[in-house]
Amino acid sequence: MSVEFQEYKVRRKKNNTTHKFPLIRLLLVSAAAFLVYWTGLVHAVVNALPLPGNDDPVVVDNWENRCHNYGGTPFALENGLVQCSWLLTDSTQVQNLPDSFLRYIASLRKSKASKLHWVASAEDFSNARFILHEDEKPYVYLRIMGRDSSYVWISKDTGCRFPGICPLLPMESSALPISDGFDFEGQESLLAMDVFSGIGEAPIQSVLPGIVLATGKDSLGYFVEIDHGFNVTSRTSGIGFMKEQLAAGDSIKAGSDIGRLSPQDSSAFYLTVRQNGLFVRWSDFYAAAHPIPQERVSEFEKSLGF
Repeated sequence: MSVEFQEYKVRRKKNNTTHKFPLIRLLLVSAAAFLVYWTGLVHAVVNALPLPGNDDPVVVDNWENRCHNYGGTPFALENGLVQCSWLLTDSTQVQNLPDSFLRYIASLRKSKASKLHWVASAEDFSNARFILHEDEKPYVYLRIMGRDSSYVWISKDTGCRFPGICPLLPMESSALPISDGFDFEGQESLLAMDVFSGIGEAPIQSVLPGIVLATGKDSLGYFVEIDHGFNVTSRTSGIGFMKEQLAAGDSIKAGSDIGRLSPQDSSAFYLTVRQNGLFVRWSDFYAAAHPIPQERVSEFEKSLGF
């Protein structure tokens, strides 16, 4: 039996090409890292982590910041009051104002540029004490608490609720009080008119501006009927002497004379005010336009340094 032998040959280990230097991969990883850093993703991730110093800054909501946010300029005043002011030159600024009444006042601008000032307490900046609008002339609007604890805006110039009509008294210094026992012909007509008494030959004024609708004479004396707009009309009767040349179609201002009382020690005339076609008592009509007594308005103005 023969035995065959074979020569032993050493096997060479094949080269692994996957262990070569990964240049392309390294370039791709570097490019990706640079892109992440350049886009700020790393910074965002770090800020999102609960690390010291990553807390959001606390924004202080004070009156100055609020004034700046509404495009105004803040000023500190005396007595705890502060002011936020705007220079109005175009209508787009009006829409950015923080309060509906403030926007309404700004919409009344007549000059090319006007200044608007919101004055309030530093502790209660949302509720103004008054507003000053420097337009063709200065207009001041006071914010005063009424009898029912609600706040109303009052025009400093007129003492009336604003916006709204502002009736004047039909007779000023010459008026006389009406006594409980006052009597006159046709007293039942008080259901449709108010009676006023004054010194003889005293002037009678129009309570509001308007257009004269009619003039003439009835059983009470001469009369003048006026359309005041805003669905308000008035009829003044019992006039002793009509104003000369007063006729239908004439324009008339509030407080203008429309006639005089009869020449007696005391004389009466009668006023009928209709609103939306319905008779309204003069006391109610006047009180609605003057919700704050003049004494309180004066005290409020004094507290503000007017």
